[in-house]
Amino acid sequence: MNKKILFLILVLASVFVLVGCKKDAPLTIWVGTESVEFYEGVIEDYLAAYETANGEAFPHEILVKGADTGSAAATFLEDTEAGPDIFTVAHDNLGKLIAGSSSIAPVTDADLLAQIENDNPDSFKEVIKGVVGGQTYTFGVPYIAQSLVLYYNKEFITTEQVQTWEGILAAAEAANKQALSLTGTDGFNNSFLLLATNAETGQSSLKLYYGGDINNNFASGDDTVSVMKWGQRFFTHENGPKRPTDSGWQIELKDEISLSVISGAWHYNAASAALGSKLGIVKLPTFTITEADAYGSVTAGTVFQSGTFADTKMFVMKKGSKYQEFLQDIVKYLSSKDVQEASYEEVQNLPAYKNAAVEFESMTGNTLEAQLASAQIEMFEHGIPQPFGFDNRFNFYYYSKGAPDLILEILENKSGTETGLFTSFDQIKAQLLIIENIWKTGNKE
Repeated sequence: MNKKILFLILVLASVFVLVGCKKDAPLTIWVGTESVEFYEGVIEDYLAAYETANGEAFPHEILVKGADTGSAAATFLEDTEAGPDIFTVAHDNLGKLIAGSSSIAPVTDADLLAQIENDNPDSFKEVIKGVVGGQTYTFGVPYIAQSLVLYYNKEFITTEQVQTWEGILAAAEAANKQALSLTGTDGFNNSFLLLATNAETGQSSLKLYYGGDINNNFASGDDTVSVMKWGQRFFTHENGPKRPTDSGWQIELKDEISLSVISGAWHYNAASAALGSKLGIVKLPTFTITEADAYGSVTAGTVFQSGTFADTKMFVMKKGSKYQEFLQDIVKYLSSKDVQEASYEEVQNLPAYKNAAVEFESMTGNTLEAQLASAQIEMFEHGIPQPFGFDNRFNFYYYSKGAPDLILEILENKSGTETGLFTSFDQIKAQLLIIENIWKTGNKE
């Protein structure tokens, strides 16, 4: 045989061998960076269970990677082909993921749909759904819950004072400190007054994209006007809230410049590091409307409960994944109530499971972790899920078109005159009407 032909055959054969040996990319799962090690262990358990049930090993490699769950959706959309097969997002990111023809796959497995139905509170069941092509589908599988709570300095604030903002303000006055450090002035971290509810009835006239309707927004009711007026007195008090600064809220807590901060479980470690044994954790305080705040149908003496967004983090699946046939079974395992309980025990992920507070033994006791879980669960009674997953515009209009700044203008009542811009109820209501319009149209007018 001609030596050149033989050489060519050998080269081609080696190429075929290399191509044939090319290893498939692993089935990839993104979870929060703080949870990677835990879910690596969970996947090991899943693989063992799969082999026992099927009599053979799982046919593919599974890789668990850490990702910022706040930006995971945006990162995935930058290159969906290279993106993970299963990943974690906050439910309010659903709109951007299903825009157009959808980049994620709906849940179709009957057993997984039944698990979602049986294990989750009604509020979560609605925000994990979306409409594509005129049809409503379930896209998300809840497995973590989160809400805002109060971290505070027990050395200066008593257990009685911490129940009300008035008590916290009195403690701050006595110590010549600030009552509160804000972690942000955005529409999430500074939402405790906007989302406040009547402490007796649990009701609020506020509507945020109610029913998934962009026109169903309302923020100018008598109760919201009264709450904003009360908040204005709180924010303009010399010992009231402190805007975010370059030093940061952790330093302000540690150096006892401020006595409390509103945040979620994601800041637990930082709050603990700042206050150590002085750290207390409770649900957000109440406050009472005075004669100076009472407007319309709201009377002096009405007590309001600070509000929160009570959200879920959920697993979603890449549409068109080459591992599609396996994804729903894996997600069903990862989101099961037993794994949720273990996740809480090991990495303090608050379960989305609706009966966790009474069924999970690990959530009882007086540890700080148990107090954090208890405070979050209590706040779920006074919160709403972020209602932004139905349409990609909702999140953008609420957070990024200037409405949070307009709310802060009311609360801080700053202007170049002695009377201020928002001294009267009419001025406050006019500003709230502008905010409503931004939520509906993205514009002030």
